[in-house]
Amino acid sequence: MNNLLKANSYISNNKHKTNSQYRPKYHMSPSVGWMNDPNGLIYFGGKYHLYYQCYPYDSINGVMHWGHFVSDDLYTFRDEGVAIAPEEEGENIFSGGAVEKDGMLYALYTLHYELNGIKTENIHCAVSADGNNFKRLGCVFDNETLPENLSRTDFRDPCPVKLNGKYYVFIGGKDVNLNRGVIIVLGGSPERLEYKFTIGPFYELGDMGECPSYCRVDGKDVIIASGCNVKQRGNSFKNVNSSVFIAGEIDLDGGRMNVDFIREIDKGDTFYAPQFISGADAPVMVGWLEMWGKRYPTHEWGHGWSGAFSVPRTLTYRDGEIYQSPAVGLEKYLTPAQADKLQNCARITARFNGNGAIEIHAKNGSVRIGCDGGIFLDTQSANNLNGCVRRTDGEYSSCEVCVLLDVSCIEVFVDGGKEVISGRIYLDGEYKLKLFGNVQTESIMEFGKRL
Repeated sequence: MNNLLKANSYISNNKHKTNSQYRPKYHMSPSVGWMNDPNGLIYFGGKYHLYYQCYPYDSINGVMHWGHFVSDDLYTFRDEGVAIAPEEEGENIFSGGAVEKDGMLYALYTLHYELNGIKTENIHCAVSADGNNFKRLGCVFDNETLPENLSRTDFRDPCPVKLNGKYYVFIGGKDVNLNRGVIIVLGGSPERLEYKFTIGPFYELGDMGECPSYCRVDGKDVIIASGCNVKQRGNSFKNVNSSVFIAGEIDLDGGRMNVDFIREIDKGDTFYAPQFISGADAPVMVGWLEMWGKRYPTHEWGHGWSGAFSVPRTLTYRDGEIYQSPAVGLEKYLTPAQADKLQNCARITARFNGNGAIEIHAKNGSVRIGCDGGIFLDTQSANNLNGCVRRTDGEYSSCEVCVLLDVSCIEVFVDGGKEVISGRIYLDGEYKLKLFGNVQTESIMEFGKRL
């Protein structure tokens, strides 16, 4: 049995054995095993295909495969199992992206090889007519053609895009002379690529750039990218790794990017490796709603699965800022709810007019969203093994917040999505909502239709 059949057979035989007590309903999570980075997000053949890093055999990370979700609306989904699996000992199918060409889906991924002290990372391509069955085409770029200052072994996460009729690929990399993260741009075709230029290095990409993804947002070139070991600076970069917006103007012919600003995407302790959805009608990104360097409760408790995606977030650019909002489609599942008997899958909108707090209580803990000048999310009592307080950069004496709850997922959109704070919570039973100080709820909704 080859590794692809083996993985899918294991999933089929074991997915019913998982404990779904804390499984989210409208945030995508694996049927069984481990998941991390979203990969190859694309609207193709009338469906959304959302691939992801996975290890089906345990709820902690191991040898990486590409799992596969299919969705009509980004809020309901089917887990289609593994789409691309390693073929040889030492291989891992690391992160990458996807693009459509001539009616076919081209997936670019990192073939990470690590065995007996040897480590390599090369860009490989696989092609599919239906998004389900892939033919691997092999390596499509010669690492030896990179400039001498760029690492040939830390070179990963290719994300392709078609711009002005040409194909470009954004890749995470490292300037070995400066020990700084960069973004490397290749051009050509998905089947054969050549080096074009480098963006960076940037402090905000730490010592290694990862998971870059490009989209034009309201007339602005925006790259979302992640960095390893970014040193904390004030209220930013508190996690072991971080994800940022890089906004400006890219001159593809001149081989440079004029950067207007770089800032952290999410102020919480659970957001990494976001990627835009290729072929979507609007700039929509999805991230991994977890983080490296943490404890993973559903793994430690033996539930048989770990990880989730963020909700899809639509980006808009205005007044020099990038705003994030939940992508359209969630509303059709909402029904009105009561504050004293709230299901653990809900949306709450509220307005702060000064200091105050929203407390969400369950029988085994609580979570608190408050205003004390800035907006904060306090998960210290949320039974999540990683409790912390995270807050916005800005001060908000009066603003609206939108809180998305989905069993073990919480995302807080502040002031129309000017800032977002995400976390994970593991609370039992129905919730009761309590308000303190200068805050009023504007809407309390729950998901009346089972997803």
